[in-house]
Parts: sequence; structure tokens; C-alpha cells
Amino acid sequence: MEKNKTSKKALRSLIEDSTQEALSRLELPEATKKVKKLIGRSAKKLAEAYAEILKREEKKKKKVEKFIDEAVKGGRKSTKKNKNTKAEHVTV
Repeated sequence: MEKNKTSKKALRSLIEDSTQEALSRLELPEATKKVKKLIGRSAKKLAEAYAEILKREEKKKKKVEKFIDEAVKGGRKSTKKNKNTKAEHVTV
């Protein structure tokens, strides 16, 4: 299994650079310090959101792979049997 972990810092710089490049193509005055700061803050928030999304997707992918591996091996036992044994211990 390979690790494809992307850092928030890398995502932030990618988003920030893309945003600045897109704004430079428009017919707007040159960005001031205030505008650059605003772009940086919004890029940071977007990077956090995307990092969370990527983390969840990776977690889902691992869960599916684990389920498939267990199904192929036949290693996963019935959960009903486990629930019944727990219920017997409680009622006794």
C-alpha cells in the first residue's frame, strides 16, 4: 500500500499560487499587501478543507481494501454470533 499524503502547506502554496496567477490574468490593478494577505488566509482555509477531504477519501479507500481482503480470505466471522454471546453473558 502506497502513501499519498499531501501536506496542508503544499496544498496552501498550490492554491495561493493558482489564485494569484488567475488574478494576474484579469485586468485589475497590481495586488497590494492587503490583497496578498487576504489571498493567503483564504488559501489556508481552503487547504485545510481539502486536506480533510483527502484524509476522509484515503480512510474510505483503506476501509474498502481491508473489507475486500477479508472477504477474499474469508477471515471475517459472522457478527450475529458475537452479538449472541455478548447477550448471553448479560442475561446470566
